Amino acid sequence: MSDQRFPKSLRIKSSEAFGRIIQTGAYATDDTLVVNVLPNDLPYSRLGITIPKRTGNAVLRNRWKRLIREAFRTQKDQFPSGFDFVVRPRRGAVADFKSIQSAIVKLAQRAAKRCS
Repeated sequence: MSDQRFPKSLRIKSSEAFGRIIQTGAYATDDTLVVNVLPNDLPYSRLGITIPKRTGNAVLRNRWKRLIREAFRTQKDQFPSGFDFVVRPRRGAVADFKSIQSAIVKLAQRAAKRCS
């Protein structure tokens, strides 16, 4: 069984990194998520999550974060390696785990291909 943890080394934490990825990287989008990507020169991929306040109240924003984090954690072996990903929900999207889980890998692969 593969390692299913989500350690801090796989997280993007600094606001400078978020800004750099969003402003200079490639992106892919669908009805549920927007995924920005930038190469990171590391042998693994990292995830950053940003949830705008217009998404809803704190309970809903935290639900989005938990669902996105869990989708990444359970499928991280399917993500292209060597990239930083910043994920956010689309405006008006519903926080549904099945749609997030199916969208996140496809969008990550599409965005990484655009970035290469």
